[in-house]
Amino acid sequence: MKKIIVVVALVVLAGVRAFAQPSKEVASRIDQVAALFRDNPTGYDTLFTSGFLAEVPADRLTAIFSPYYTSYGKIVGWNYIDSSHQWSAKARLRTSKHYTIELTIDLADSGSHLIDGLLLGLASPELKSLAEVRNKFAKMRGVTAMMIARLQDDGKIVPIEEYNPDTALAIGSAFKLYVLATLLKDINAGKRHWDDVIVLDSASRSFPSGQMHEWPVGTPVTLATAAAMMISISDNTAADLLIHTLGREHVEAMLSEAGNSHADLDKPFLTTQEAFKLKETNHDLGSRYITLSQEKKRAFLDREVAPFPHDSIGHVEGLIDKVEWFASPRDIANVYKYILEHSKSGEGAKVRGILAINPGLSIDKSRWDYVGYKGGSEPGVLNMSFLLHSKLNGGWYVITASWNDAGAPLKDTQFYGIVQRMIELAQ
Repeated sequence: MKKIIVVVALVVLAGVRAFAQPSKEVASRIDQVAALFRDNPTGYDTLFTSGFLAEVPADRLTAIFSPYYTSYGKIVGWNYIDSSHQWSAKARLRTSKHYTIELTIDLADSGSHLIDGLLLGLASPELKSLAEVRNKFAKMRGVTAMMIARLQDDGKIVPIEEYNPDTALAIGSAFKLYVLATLLKDINAGKRHWDDVIVLDSASRSFPSGQMHEWPVGTPVTLATAAAMMISISDNTAADLLIHTLGREHVEAMLSEAGNSHADLDKPFLTTQEAFKLKETNHDLGSRYITLSQEKKRAFLDREVAPFPHDSIGHVEGLIDKVEWFASPRDIANVYKYILEHSKSGEGAKVRGILAINPGLSIDKSRWDYVGYKGGSEPGVLNMSFLLHSKLNGGWYVITASWNDAGAPLKDTQFYGIVQRMIELAQ
């Protein structure tokens, strides 16, 4: 239920001018940055401008480089990715533990040419093929599932690589794709409009992630704003407000319409507030709920869960195989197919813009000219799901992966790095 945040080490922007190749100072500074991947590095004042260090002081830099070193090893080499500017460049660092890290560096164009901007991306394992990606997922603890597929013009979904493609796993906030698809259906039918105003009520006020849980009850919100908040920052309150507006049963009907072959696992279709209450570990609502039939669960939500005090929610964890939203990689491909086919024109086309607000990862725009994204995370649950359009061949692709393990904390940066590599190898 938390939003997925792409963690980059640091960003400070600087202007650059186009030249045929980087200066020798750029290569030297990259070598010096590579040497910072060690325990407790020092000497930042000889490498970075005072303006940079004012934004990112030494202790923060150490808190970046030392964990990178511990997790991925020292830098053993690098190569340019983009070397078309005199005082800036993109490079790919290679580590001793067989990971790559994308680096973007900007130097001051005068004086000693100190570093004025630096960005370190996710560490991606050095996987050379999609088959190696598949094998990597297969060896991870817990349960994993993934799919890379092309959406053909004739409506067929053609897998390129897959692992457990029909295994339904908990997907966290990626369930919001079904809420968005339901709203899209109503928009296209003329039943609702993006500028329709709905009012935030106490029943919809949930918990983070997001911002709307801090907004006053009674705040007016357009459907467009609620949808954008729900997708771009995974706002839970926005999602609950839309579920209440659209109707639980209406969203449930979309599960089958959008090709979710595990729809019964998602009924009743929970709001995030309900899920938080059921997963609260200091009471027995969740343990009682999971023993009930589907119809009795609906009554239980109204009778027991709805009146449970909002401010009594403390520690929330567990029940990821019982109190969740579930979908397989093929289910995710199907819901993206539904959204794509119903957003070609008219008011429905605005859905594509909403999905593209937050790309989820750093995606190569020279290869992908559209990136739609929704993911999900909570203790024991990770999902990343992308709808991409290829700039190289004009095709539409779905790339999705899930990882569930209730027994131990998930290594989210490891997961994100593998998914990053999936995207890089997809075409």
